[in-house]
Amino acid sequence: MKTMAGAVFFLFGLLAATAWADLTGRWTCNDGGTYYLREQAGQIYWYAEAKGTPPAWATVFSGRMVDGAIEGHWINVPKGRATGSGELKLVVEKDGQRLRAVERSSGFKGSRWTRLDSAAHASSPLTRLKPSAGEDCVQFDPARTGVQQVSGRWKITDGAHWLFDFGNNAAAARKALDVIRHYRMDRACFVGRPQPAFTYMLAKGGVPTGAMTGEDCVAFDTGRLTVSKIQGRWKIVSGRRWLFDFGNNESEARAALAIIRRYRFNQACYVGRPKADFSYLRR
Repeated sequence: MKTMAGAVFFLFGLLAATAWADLTGRWTCNDGGTYYLREQAGQIYWYAEAKGTPPAWATVFSGRMVDGAIEGHWINVPKGRATGSGELKLVVEKDGQRLRAVERSSGFKGSRWTRLDSAAHASSPLTRLKPSAGEDCVQFDPARTGVQQVSGRWKITDGAHWLFDFGNNAAAARKALDVIRHYRMDRACFVGRPQPAFTYMLAKGGVPTGAMTGEDCVAFDTGRLTVSKIQGRWKIVSGRRWLFDFGNNESEARAALAIIRRYRFNQACYVGRPKADFSYLRR
């Protein structure tokens, strides 16, 4: 009888320890990195990297579940600048939504992980976010944005939706994500969809302000901007220099100029020129 009771208690404890079912998915850590975990038959693997291009560090991990904890070995790979390696032990908390390091070798800075999405969520088809009311804007949560490869194309995503498509340019996608996080942008706005001739970003409904290291920006004087027709194409110009081209659509050019004046933008910034995959305005 004691043996049966002990077996039942052990089985209950084992089920409780594995109630999360699967740790596979995308995670964030307090070391600033994004972690991509795979759990398979009690084995845990991950690839992780710090934000930035190139990342300060990139690491892989291989471990296994031992008495409800994860024990394994990590090593930095040459995508990043760091070259460390060592051992790591973690415990699973919050029904598989949190991980916490209880033992770690020197050089490993992360200690707490939070699940961003599960494998099923991350691999599900992504739809584009729909615009919000008022201006033609798409609202998103910058804390949930990430870079994800979807059907062979690199995209900035917000949970189950995608925001920006960078084709095969992963570096541009990550750079644009750095910009979004730096300015805490939470709205992407457009003039002239479905093929917008003019795009701008807002931060908490306001204007991205200040400078970011490594930006590719062109300054302009808002007060000197006008709409002019040059060689049959409507453009927003500053003196002899044109900034935005609207083709044969005069109304879109004038709507865009009104937006620039409303928010007092004076910098046009780009990621990935000469073929900019991502652009934004700030002051």
